[in-house]
Amino acid sequence: MSNNIIILGAGYGGVTAAQTLHKKLKKYPDSTITLIDKNSYHTLLTELHEVAGNRIEEDALKVDLERIFSSTRVNIVQDKINDIDFENQILSSADHQYTYDYLIMGAGSKPSHCGVENVNEHAFTLWSMDDSMNIKKHIENCMQEARMTDDPVKRKELLSFAVAGGGFTGVEMVGELIDWLDDFSKKYNISRDEIEIYNFEGLDKILPSLSDEMVDKAMNYMRDNGVNVKTGEFVDRLEENKLILNDGKEIKAGTIIWTCGVQAADFAANSGLATDRANRIKVNKYLQTEDYSNVYAIGDNAAAPWKDDQILPALVESAQQTGECAAENIVAEIKGGSKKELDPNLHGVMVSVGSRYAVAEVMGLSLSGIPAMFMKHSVNMFYRFEIGGIKETYSLITEYMKEQASHKGLLAQLFGFVSETSRSLWLVLLRVFVGIMWLYEGYTKVRDGWLWSGDYLVSGASASPIGDYAVGWYVWLNEAIIFKYPLFFQIVVTLSMIGIGISLIFGLFATLGALGSAGFSVNFLLAGQYAHWSSDWPGHFSPLFWFLFGSIALIGSGRSFGLDYYVLPWLKSKIWSRPKNKDQDLRKVIKK
Repeated sequence: MSNNIIILGAGYGGVTAAQTLHKKLKKYPDSTITLIDKNSYHTLLTELHEVAGNRIEEDALKVDLERIFSSTRVNIVQDKINDIDFENQILSSADHQYTYDYLIMGAGSKPSHCGVENVNEHAFTLWSMDDSMNIKKHIENCMQEARMTDDPVKRKELLSFAVAGGGFTGVEMVGELIDWLDDFSKKYNISRDEIEIYNFEGLDKILPSLSDEMVDKAMNYMRDNGVNVKTGEFVDRLEENKLILNDGKEIKAGTIIWTCGVQAADFAANSGLATDRANRIKVNKYLQTEDYSNVYAIGDNAAAPWKDDQILPALVESAQQTGECAAENIVAEIKGGSKKELDPNLHGVMVSVGSRYAVAEVMGLSLSGIPAMFMKHSVNMFYRFEIGGIKETYSLITEYMKEQASHKGLLAQLFGFVSETSRSLWLVLLRVFVGIMWLYEGYTKVRDGWLWSGDYLVSGASASPIGDYAVGWYVWLNEAIIFKYPLFFQIVVTLSMIGIGISLIFGLFATLGALGSAGFSVNFLLAGQYAHWSSDWPGHFSPLFWFLFGSIALIGSGRSFGLDYYVLPWLKSKIWSRPKNKDQDLRKVIKK
């Protein structure tokens, strides 16, 4: 029996759902998996403020869907769905119809106007790549116009920037404005004192989901950098270049950015499925919609039940966990298993306030400044690992680090040192030198009989690996395991050294060779062949330390004058080639 599964929307939840279905249904060829989105790429929405603030380029936030799913059973379709016939299980676009047995609704969300008038006419929103690019172009234009105008009233208006909303998106946008407008004031010779940045929040504090301590730190940082943070003041309505607050006060600003709320996208709201007040589709504990048991809703589309009768908040983790849960429940239906209830486990939140500061509360830890920045960047890289898998992780993370390194900020500067590639050619000399050392070491062991006589590693032998400075638990491990099978481990050690040598000399799987070299270096340090440092000569460390860190530096060096330049792309194309039956799967879904 064929089971056509369609995922509508390639957001965080949709991508997670597709990956989960692929993993769980590998041995079910009758099931097809189709991911439909109006774009050909997955957008990293949580970093849009960095594009709007000119910190990174827009391409850095676009991850090609074929890049993620080319070697999986997931078919990618770029199309805009206009209508869903739930009774006949058909999705319709302008040109095609798609049939499904199971449907996952993940069509995303849009900014909420919260009942405020004229938001569309007089404010920018920050919820898409187009939004961020529009903000970026507008701010650049404001600064250039301010430089050229002689009218002091017009100049003040052009140099006033207001962000309505003190949640995650609003505060992160304010942080980008702090950094970018500092740069602009120098570039256009405009006094920084002339530039006004406002942040309006109707509640009593910004970032309401964080502790008071973290809120105070974020607010102090913003105020120390010239931001007028106004809490407890709702925006009543907008006019051209003007905000009118609920107390009647008027604030003029040439740039108004609206980040006050979020609701499900119009497509979900108009689908005919039962929704709540925020247009989120009502679902049960398995994420099935109230109207159709074979239709699931995830992410911002779903009014997913949470603790204390609350609705799961619109977060990346929420989208991922609902996507995974819906996918696993569909798999359970196909395989005849039991569905599982949604059990959210939200680990915390991280908020950057520009490129130099952040606050975070993650797994019970409260962090600010550099530790919080490091945590946020680490999570961003981990997400790239999740979507890239073995095939794309290295390139996705490397691209992220290079992009961050091209702009200012302490952590970005640290990334700059890590991602520097212009002098990688000089690593070839180190790689070949280290490779020759390992090859010679392996040769001496073959010459001395390590491959046929098992008396070199046993305790008390002259060539015993245990030295005068060995670590206690390492000695125990050798005596308990290695010394019982000496010949086997001698063969492993000898052949590994030869393999590492060949790998590094020829640049073939050089990353594995470098890791092996580093591993042996750590092993020798634990074995105590040399003192870790000399008490007679302070500051004189074991020579194995330079060998260890030299080996780490060689990771990824095989692409410079090495066979990895040719072998790795070829191997990638063979191992992760596109499955042959994907087009046939797609034809099962498209209604003729």
